[in-house]
Amino acid sequence: MKTTQEILNLYKQRIILYGPLQGKMKLIQSIYNGTMAVPLPDMEEASMPFAPNLLAQGVDQMAGRITSTSPNISFASAKPGVRTSDRRAATAARTISGFWQTDRVPLKMKQRGRHLIAYGLSPCVVGWNAKVNRPTWSVRHPLETLPSSDVIPGTVSPSDVIFAYRRSVGWMRDNGYADRLFSLTGRYDEPTDSSILLIEYLDAECTHLIAAGYKSIDSQNSFTLMDQDPNALRAVTLEYVENAIGMCPVALPMRITLDGAQGQFDNMIGMYYQQAKLMALEVIAVEKGIFPDTYLISRPGEIGRYLDGPHDGRTGMVNIIAGGDIREVQSQPGYLTNPTIDRLERNQRVTAGIPAEFGGESGSNIRTGRRGDSVLSAVIDYPVAEAQETFAFSLEHEDVLAMEMAKAYDGPNKRTIFVGTGNAARPVTYVADEDFEHTEHVVSYPATGSDLNSLIVGIGQRVGLGIMSKKTAAMLDPYIDNPENEHDQIIAEGLEQALVAGVQQQAAAGSIPPVVIAKVMRLVRDDKMEMAEALDKVLEDAMAEKKAQESEQPSPDSMTADAAIAAMAGPQAAQEQPAIGPPNVSQQNLGNLLTTLNRGARG
Repeated sequence: MKTTQEILNLYKQRIILYGPLQGKMKLIQSIYNGTMAVPLPDMEEASMPFAPNLLAQGVDQMAGRITSTSPNISFASAKPGVRTSDRRAATAARTISGFWQTDRVPLKMKQRGRHLIAYGLSPCVVGWNAKVNRPTWSVRHPLETLPSSDVIPGTVSPSDVIFAYRRSVGWMRDNGYADRLFSLTGRYDEPTDSSILLIEYLDAECTHLIAAGYKSIDSQNSFTLMDQDPNALRAVTLEYVENAIGMCPVALPMRITLDGAQGQFDNMIGMYYQQAKLMALEVIAVEKGIFPDTYLISRPGEIGRYLDGPHDGRTGMVNIIAGGDIREVQSQPGYLTNPTIDRLERNQRVTAGIPAEFGGESGSNIRTGRRGDSVLSAVIDYPVAEAQETFAFSLEHEDVLAMEMAKAYDGPNKRTIFVGTGNAARPVTYVADEDFEHTEHVVSYPATGSDLNSLIVGIGQRVGLGIMSKKTAAMLDPYIDNPENEHDQIIAEGLEQALVAGVQQQAAAGSIPPVVIAKVMRLVRDDKMEMAEALDKVLEDAMAEKKAQESEQPSPDSMTADAAIAAMAGPQAAQEQPAIGPPNVSQQNLGNLLTTLNRGARG
């Protein structure tokens, strides 16, 4: 267990260690948000960038393609062939799917995809929600994350992590930390909107949350909440929770690089800055061409002077002069300005892998759709595959954390969770201690490197070629939540179509009385019953009418009861077996001959 002071010292060390990385992250963040300032020499204030934001376009497109498909979860049976063990493996897989669904993990993955592509890492904390008795996935911002130095690309489990973020004084009071706030600041009248640094330390033993501030040298204000003197940092403990599973509950997937964390677009920062600067200067030059600079030129023997002015042409005010003439000087952008801007844009696309198709355009040398798909595939397939494999590995570790927490906090209790969407939602009942026999499982994307569109096309082509079964295709299709139920539904629909066709044929041939057809039609049309249920209902009513027709007054239904029963039983059952008729002449002659021979043999 680390003390509060040890955590503060560790925080100071990691701020220095991760300072350069976080500085680059902040640049990426400012470009993505469009807040990057472009300082220009002849403007009083920095200008906003005028260049197209290729970085934001690339981050959104890549993250969308990476997370457009959902991974599959597979548990191996602890005892293959034993029905109980096989069912537990299936229940464990569906339970994890239910955890993901109830906690909106697919939606959170879209945020994590942006973090991984833009910043190079995507931290996530797996916790336990005691209100609903389920695990929860909490996505953390990479700029707030200070992991242990042993984390390298390809690993997802750090030994410990520090999350540093800020919350307001009002938040502290609302969450019951008013007394701790007074212990930290020594004041009850701290402004509600003041910001307090929170340091959250997580490792295999505990989760330790502390609030920190800085001691000020100024005697009038002995304490400040802003960073002034790092050596005077002090803190108080807000929460301390022991870790029940003995594992650090943080997953930290990182992009595969040569050494440390690096976003996909880090190398285009300088080119974007230069392009934005050239674009801004070009706009200024065009503006000056519309409102040119004016010069006062004195006449011979006179000294020119302004009686009113000089005024900028954009103001609409008139310059009044004496002893001279005003002349305008036109300024035009250099002839290499536009080619240089275009070259910088191309360099960004080539360096960061941002094809023109991301913006709904196509290269001038693309003539066919197949060629366009090939070019796009060459650029994005391998980065998408790498990111999906990274997330799959991370999700496996996160699922293990979730299962261990379920067994530690809610092991013997029986819980029910709904899996699926819409009419396909089905309840799954599980007991964590029994159904999670082991935590070994596999999380895999259907086809790494493929987004949703190419995945569906590829599955359809393989089924058409006959090298993939429809059941396997249903398991890979992200639109199908439960392949087993979908398989049963397909069979039921096929049989229903055959049933409807058979009824239509019998109705057209006159085998079914019109009254029976009308009754079936009413039951189906009014959305009371399905086709099979309507036929069963008509048959039951016909049998009941047949039993009662002998003692009651005949009704239209009883008059058609025999025909209805025969029609519902089918054409073969409806045909009665003919009685044996009398012998014909040949049969009689044969009988007489046999009788005569029989008498001769006796004599």
